[in-house]
Amino acid sequence: MFENLIDQGVCDLLRSDIQNSRLPPSMLFYGREAQGKLTCALEVARILSCERTEALWTCDCPSCVLHRALSHPDLLIIGSRDCTSEIRAAGATFLSKPQASTRYLFLRSIRKLTLRFSGQTVNTDDARFARAIPHLSDIEEYLEEIDPSRPIEGDTTKLEKIIKAIIDKCEKLESDSLPESIPVSQIRNASTWSRLVPYGKQKVLIVDNADRMQEGARNAFLKILEEPPEHMVFVLTTSRRGAMLPTILSRVRTYAFVERPDKSLALVVSRVFHDSLRDGENLGDFFNRFLPVDPATIRLAAALFLDYVLRHALDRGKSSPPCLPSILEADIGSNARVEALSGIISLLQKCRPPVIWRLFLSSLTALLQRSIRTGQATAAEIAVYSQWTSLLGESVSAVDTYNITPLATLERLSVAMGDSL
Repeated sequence: MFENLIDQGVCDLLRSDIQNSRLPPSMLFYGREAQGKLTCALEVARILSCERTEALWTCDCPSCVLHRALSHPDLLIIGSRDCTSEIRAAGATFLSKPQASTRYLFLRSIRKLTLRFSGQTVNTDDARFARAIPHLSDIEEYLEEIDPSRPIEGDTTKLEKIIKAIIDKCEKLESDSLPESIPVSQIRNASTWSRLVPYGKQKVLIVDNADRMQEGARNAFLKILEEPPEHMVFVLTTSRRGAMLPTILSRVRTYAFVERPDKSLALVVSRVFHDSLRDGENLGDFFNRFLPVDPATIRLAAALFLDYVLRHALDRGKSSPPCLPSILEADIGSNARVEALSGIISLLQKCRPPVIWRLFLSSLTALLQRSIRTGQATAAEIAVYSQWTSLLGESVSAVDTYNITPLATLERLSVAMGDSL
């Protein structure tokens, strides 16, 4: 059990609870991102459905075979997640070492995305789902080319084309159709599914990033937790335990995922992705390395944006924070200043996939923190940064929840930031 998780102590507790029949029907896995919460939730689903007592990762019972491929009918995932970074990393691994284990790694990374569009949980009348259908169809067609039942051919060029096509479709699927927050309709559909008789021994619903449920969805989910069906297990994941509804927390058993040491993260990358971490990288940084916009360019775009804000604020008679310009100067270097915000968006490849937008806003926050850490920031400057941080938080929702374009959001953000000086 849990052989596919590296150095995550909570697995010992889960193993004990399963072996002693103490596992609760509703659980919350919480901890920082990239600590194995979703992987562990998927492993719980496989173990509970296994037809053998040991429930080894290599078990060849029909249930485990389906679970390893993430195609078991008793498993569903709902909730948003940045999937395409992992898909890109897994695709690169499969291409560099085309073998059975790396093929499964790539397939599972894709299923972690496509499972969120099951007809059992989505509202089929939703425009988002209508946009998803052609992407899902194309993905399934491409996946037939690399099905585990087929031998891996030696034609690297053909494999590269298939992997690229799948990644492109997955990015479009995530960008166009995966909602940032969990809608109430999805919870209601999941509730209906949870009451159906299982195909095998146990049904498992994974609610990924459960803190992102809409208010109506939270209330609807509470009703399921109050009277869970006998054959159901619910596993919620979150990196923001404090954002969870207290009444939901009172109905789940919490399992804490601690931050793993650098040595363990390096082992994950080495063993699973056949690669190595660079100095100062964590697992999230490793995945972001495979995005179409590299982290250095995202950081440059953040510096150029703040430089744009300060220059235009000065034109309006505003004063610049004393510490920030020197930090921006060092980051921008010899790069040309942008004269239009569209230049920032172009640098960010139009913020597709959406994780690029969130990384850009995180880079802006990091620049403000660096300015404060100089120890020379005045109280007035820190107050301005506090207002800017709130505006950055609103900008996340503007794009993810209200579907305002990144360019329009940047335009509004630049004016609001300038006004606060």
